[in-house]
Amino acid sequence: MDYLAQFQDRFIGIMQWEDCHALFEKLSNNPNDWYLYNTSKVVPKTVVNANDFLNAINNIKKVIKSEHQERYCGIVYTNDLNNPDFVKIFHPNNLGKSCGSSENPPIPQWLLSKIKPIDIIKRFDLPSEKKGFISKYFKL
Repeated sequence: MDYLAQFQDRFIGIMQWEDCHALFEKLSNNPNDWYLYNTSKVVPKTVVNANDFLNAINNIKKVIKSEHQERYCGIVYTNDLNNPDFVKIFHPNNLGKSCGSSENPPIPQWLLSKIKPIDIIKRFDLPSEKKGFISKYFKL
């Protein structure tokens, strides 16, 4: 399965904090051969080394802990709870509309995968910066 198909495939939402911690532990116990794609940056061309992957996981956990003060997780998704090889993590400050039916649904901040990513922002032609009210109706 190619990256885009896997990105759009079925994912399991991690709702309980203990399940989120368990997933991060599984990722930390298997730090090799991961592409770490921060969607606000350039698409990675190579896998990240194990130490950088572990540091990134720790930084992501800090962001989630400090900026997502909810009783439930709900911002981490994986394709497989037991053997994850694709994980989507949304930034707590970029969740879009709560109903999830906005014109441009939010893109995960971090995409962790075992296959080489493509530029998701470019692929979905998402705006790189917020546009004004008028530009919603006219292509400005």
